[in-house]
Amino acid sequence: MISLQVFWNVMANSSLPPEFSYVMELAKPPTLEEELDMETSIRQLLQTDDINELKRSIDAIYRQNYQQSVFISHSLDKIHHLLAKIACIENKVIQPKEPWWGELFNWKP
Repeated sequence: MISLQVFWNVMANSSLPPEFSYVMELAKPPTLEEELDMETSIRQLLQTDDINELKRSIDAIYRQNYQQSVFISHSLDKIHHLLAKIACIENKVIQPKEPWWGELFNWKP
């Protein structure tokens, strides 16, 4: 399994398109304290002898992971949508005018 630090280094050095550069600003590597807290929680679960407690923990982790994935996905969609709106406001696009004969032939650009 790839370590988190290696993953962040690869992502930081990859060339993302400018419209997705905000992803790297949002995806910062965890602090050392956060990683240690995660490792402590994992080790506590691995040392558990109660299979029912382990099942409840797995259930809770999967549900939380799913909910967080949906939240993150919707958040990134909204951010991308708002960035597109900003780009449209900053770079006005002039729509072509309908030709004078357009009404005769139901011409739509």
